[in-house]
Amino acid sequence: MDSPALDLLAEAGCKQHVDRVLILNAQAHPLWVGLSQQTDVQFTQTFKPYILQLEALGLNVSSQLEGEFDLILFVPSKDKKQSLGWIAEAMNHLSDGGKLMMACENQYGAKSYESALKKLAGATASSSKSKCRLFSAKKTSALNVELQQQWLVDTKPQVMASHGLWAQSGLFSWKKADIGSTMLLNHLPQLSGKVMDLCCGYGLLAKHIIQHSDAVSKLHLVEADSLALACAVKNTQGFEHVITHHLDAVHELLPKHMDAVVCNPPFHTGQIRDVELGKTIVSKACGALTHGGELFLVANRQLPYEQVLDTFLRSYECVAVGDGFKIIRGKK
Repeated sequence: MDSPALDLLAEAGCKQHVDRVLILNAQAHPLWVGLSQQTDVQFTQTFKPYILQLEALGLNVSSQLEGEFDLILFVPSKDKKQSLGWIAEAMNHLSDGGKLMMACENQYGAKSYESALKKLAGATASSSKSKCRLFSAKKTSALNVELQQQWLVDTKPQVMASHGLWAQSGLFSWKKADIGSTMLLNHLPQLSGKVMDLCCGYGLLAKHIIQHSDAVSKLHLVEADSLALACAVKNTQGFEHVITHHLDAVHELLPKHMDAVVCNPPFHTGQIRDVELGKTIVSKACGALTHGGELFLVANRQLPYEQVLDTFLRSYECVAVGDGFKIIRGKK
């Protein structure tokens, strides 16, 4: 996916002459290969599709931020609160006088992020190009430690009053349960045998399954974001038959021979609507079922997943429609 902000950041970052560099929330870029050959670079990422793309370039990726760096390069995520938390954490991992450099497209709040960084660090330097803004700040005694701590607290996993589950900023529908998933769990029958919650997020459906389906022998949680998966583990704690899978459902193999699969598939890649992503995940869900296994799916009414179901399932029916969503139950 083309990202002018990432291009701008990579070009600027490669011109810096420092000993230790961190690429925070890293996404694949060909310039990273040359940079990693010239200096000590650490890449951190929690989203498995991005991890696979980085690894395809021969780069080592960590999900944990460790060590101290002279330069940290960062493109914000689509969640501002999550991004502010990462900015605050980055300051903890900069050496004194070290620089945090960011790039953001104007349409995604570049000016707002620069203003936030200035409040935190005391001063920023900035430039504009390709409808993006590149800005940076150094770690000095001007750092607003109180604001930094607030941003860190705001992004920690917490039990949300709206749904009573562990979640954190940046996760899908983390503040309150989304309409589609709520509609799906309201139409789930009691399940049994081996069950998979595909694209489980922080575990809203998984928690419901545990509470209402005593005959489930194994519950497989499949999720691309390790932060979401960690929350899902917290939310299913106490059920000893949970098996977690941090994987990219599009490009990696799913668990097989499932008696049931429940799924609220994503249909966005970053900020961009991507219907093919959802169709691919639905096809993988069907492929994970054993003969006679059942799929329970929620989708926006206009999404054409029936084309996929016609190909992979013996039968299916729409069991509910409302609030712009549809619930489909199918059998392999």
